[in-house]
Amino acid sequence: MLFVAFSICVFLPQTSLAFQSPKIDDEKFAQIFQKAQAKLDELHASLKFPGGCVGFVLPDGRSGSVSTGVADLKTQTKLKPSDPMLAGSIGKTFVSAATLQLAQEGKLNLDEKIERWLGNESWFARLPNAKDITLRTLLNHSSGIPNHVDDGSFQKAMFKSFGKDIKYEELIAYVLDKKPLFEAGKNFNYADTNYILVGIIVERATGKTLYYEIAQRILKPLRLDDTFPSNKNVLPRVVNGYFQNKPIIAGGKFTVNPQWEWAGGGFASTTEDLARWAKFLYAGDVLQKKYLDEMLGSTTVGEGKGYGLGVEIVQGKFGKSHGHDGEFPGYLSDMRYFPQYKIAVAAQVNADETPEASKFIASAVDDFAQIIIGELVAEKLSEAEKLNLQKTAEDWLKLVDAGKFAESWEGISAELKAKYAKEKWQSTVQPFLKKVGNFKSRKFKNVIAFEAETVTIDFESSFAKLSSAIETLILKREKDGKWRVASHSIK
Repeated sequence: MLFVAFSICVFLPQTSLAFQSPKIDDEKFAQIFQKAQAKLDELHASLKFPGGCVGFVLPDGRSGSVSTGVADLKTQTKLKPSDPMLAGSIGKTFVSAATLQLAQEGKLNLDEKIERWLGNESWFARLPNAKDITLRTLLNHSSGIPNHVDDGSFQKAMFKSFGKDIKYEELIAYVLDKKPLFEAGKNFNYADTNYILVGIIVERATGKTLYYEIAQRILKPLRLDDTFPSNKNVLPRVVNGYFQNKPIIAGGKFTVNPQWEWAGGGFASTTEDLARWAKFLYAGDVLQKKYLDEMLGSTTVGEGKGYGLGVEIVQGKFGKSHGHDGEFPGYLSDMRYFPQYKIAVAAQVNADETPEASKFIASAVDDFAQIIIGELVAEKLSEAEKLNLQKTAEDWLKLVDAGKFAESWEGISAELKAKYAKEKWQSTVQPFLKKVGNFKSRKFKNVIAFEAETVTIDFESSFAKLSSAIETLILKREKDGKWRVASHSIK
């Protein structure tokens, strides 16, 4: 990923919902496919991005994908589900997985100082925090190294020298002699530079190229045949992308050289391949349990609490999910695995730095997970029930918007009341609300019951510091028959 942004999320925890994977016959599979296609077409008609794809994997392992819009605005070529796009920082998941496999084999040690592998390089001593950095701190972005992507001279070169092949050590040069952002392991700063260093270490440890190792260890064994390195300025299979509404491919060549991403991203893929990869990786088919636990458990502080070893860990309305997003000029991607429901979803759009593309990718994975989970487990609600639940949710949100925290506490679940005392409720909620700023507007989106006693309600909302957000409440019906708030999220 060349540019990264983390969504603001406010979560009040909820208990996991019970889930028994149902039998998915051909009719049910067709219903999921048809609803996904209809939803994607609806979003395309509303947001008018060039084209988008969504892929998914169901609990029984069956996968599918849908597409909408065009692969190229000039030719109006229809976008197909099998059309690859640049996947941006999702490529870090391949790099991390290969690195952890090498650790399993005893060829790398997550907590060994990287000086062992890079100490003889002429530039090593000029690297911020050089002697304190471990492989783990590179993989979870706690090394303290600045991001070379943020350097103005790098960005200028990236757009002006798109025809130039680059040695990966040249990317590191942009951070040499800079002051570390913090002591290694003490904080979090997302930096592609960390993964450039990981890539070099993998090549030193194996004597093979990074791309070779990933192909042999991951892509070929798992038959991810539509995932391949973006290591050239000409990639005929990749559809055109649009950066700030301008094409990123002209005359068959990229105007920003994908080769410059390498270990920071460095792959093109389809959404079906990405969804399959997410399920393979996070369901435990790629790493031994000990090392999958390392991947998911090696978080740091601040924003780093939601980032492991090349994985974004999100607590949302469908429980915890594991995955990564990706951005390369002209393309946005997201993929996630939802372990509670044993499904994976990936989304891509061939546009970047436009409000429409950003809005699509911000909620696409959740939108399509909701379709799948809804088909698998949702209870049917009457219109009267939906209206009553909508009103319950809106009345509670109005109390929060007005700063009436004592009154809002009365409307939360018994589980939350046991965790957060009434006198501490305001100090618990207020810091999170300050991140999004004052409430501005809210529009009801939908309500779905995933259990007889649990419903999820979504709103399209805006706040002073977050102009476009999806706001979600999870309500639970308690023993007295009343619906109360079990979770609240804004992202």
